[in-house]
Amino acid sequence: MPLENWLLPNETIRFSAIDGRSKLKVNVTDKRLIFYKEGLASESLEAYMLDHIAGYRITITRKITYLITGIILAIIGFTAIIYLFTFKHTVFIALRPLPELITALILATPFLIGVTGITLIAHGLTQYGNLELSITGKGKVTKTLKLLRHEYIQLSKHLSM
Repeated sequence: MPLENWLLPNETIRFSAIDGRSKLKVNVTDKRLIFYKEGLASESLEAYMLDHIAGYRITITRKITYLITGIILAIIGFTAIIYLFTFKHTVFIALRPLPELITALILATPFLIGVTGITLIAHGLTQYGNLELSITGKGKVTKTLKLLRHEYIQLSKHLSM
C-alpha cells in the first residue's frame, strides 16, 4: 500500500528521502515525521507528530579508519605495480621457473591490493548519519540513516518549521 494511503486528511508531504542502507523512506509532512518501509512480505510505518518532537540531533560521521587503511593499501599496491613495470625484465626472469598459476597470482597481487585500497577509500568517505529525536512522553528515539549531506540539511530545515 503506498504511503499516501497512510496520510491524514489534508496532510501533504513537504520532504522525502530514501535511506541508502535500509531503503526506509523518511518523510516530513506538515503534521508528522514518518518513517515508512514497504517490502514484499510486509510494510512498516513509524510516525511522530511534529509538535511532540522536543528536539533532535543529527550526527554525520565518516569511517576514517577505512579511509586511512585504503590510502596505505592503494599506495603500496600502485608502488608495487610501478616497480613491476619498471623492472619487468628482471621480474619475469625471476618468475620463469615458477608454474604459470603462481606467476599470475604474484603479478595480480599488487593490482588487487591497489583496488582493495581504492574500495576502502570509497567506503571511508561514505557518510553515516544518526538522527536522534527527543519525543515528548517517549524519551529518545534514535534512527541510523544513510542520507546525503544535503538531505540531512533539508530534513533539519523541515523539522524546524
